[in-house]
Order: sequence, then structure tokens, then C-alpha cells
Amino acid sequence: LYTGNKINMKKNLSRNDRVARIVIAVLLSGLNLSVIVYWPESILVWIGAGIMIVTAIVGSCPMYSLFGINTLSRKRTVS
Repeated sequence: LYTGNKINMKKNLSRNDRVARIVIAVLLSGLNLSVIVYWPESILVWIGAGIMIVTAIVGSCPMYSLFGINTLSRKRTVS
């Protein structure tokens, strides 16, 4: 993924996948803010929500790349 001076991150998240990540991140943040999740675990929840937001904005998930998953369809056929 590293080519010369920049990192080449190919998009591999579909629109539905990105929306789902944002919704899950908002729900996790809501759990944290409503004090359903307590101290040590709350840090992990914030980190998880942050990762989901970043991957949704960027459109690329490193774990998907690692396992060769791609939910982004390149071609759409209309019948």
C-alpha cells in the first residue's frame, strides 16, 4: 500500500457500509454519553466509535483490505 511518498488506500466501503458505520458510531457515542458504559470500557467504546467514523469518512477499511473484502461495487448493470 505504500508507493513512494504517499500511502495508497483504495476505497473498499459501499455507501450502505459507510452509513451503517456512522449509525453504529453515533449509537456507541450515545451509550457512552448516557453513562451506560463505565470507566475502563468507555475508552474502548470511544476508540471504536472514532475508528468507525474515520473509516466511514475515508471510505477505506484496513481490515477489509487485509482480508480482501470489498463491499464497493465497481460496475452497476441496469436491466
